[in-house]
Amino acid sequence: MQKNAGRLAAFLPALSLLAAAALWHGTAQADNAAPVLGYNDIVAAYKANPQQATARYTQKRLAFSGRVMRMGSEAGGTYFGAVTDDGSQFDTSFEVSDQEALKPKFKDQKMTPFQFSSTLVFECLNEGFLATALVPSPKLTHCRLVK
Repeated sequence: MQKNAGRLAAFLPALSLLAAAALWHGTAQADNAAPVLGYNDIVAAYKANPQQATARYTQKRLAFSGRVMRMGSEAGGTYFGAVTDDGSQFDTSFEVSDQEALKPKFKDQKMTPFQFSSTLVFECLNEGFLATALVPSPKLTHCRLVK
């Protein structure tokens, strides 16, 4: 009995370290935020099993880690480009009301067109998968900064 208790005592600190590492790598979350996902993983899921991916991802907020840039110099423009940590590139949008929170992530707190932000976590509403597009992809809109 003491032998098993000793093993358990040695195992528990390692278990908490593993749990912390799992939370930090790939599923980091802010308060009530969606888990951080790989964009390519989502596309692959839709291609492999569209019905299952639709149930899991469509009309849900999906979080990504990466950098964003304003596309164009239109005042009040909502069109942004994103490059995620997995190297994926896609178009998206940030409503004007959600852009103020982004400013600290840009040099001099200015969202200069075609200049990338620092790395951040953002989440977007996935309105569905565009399988007929030239490059099949989720339709990600209404993005906002998570952290």
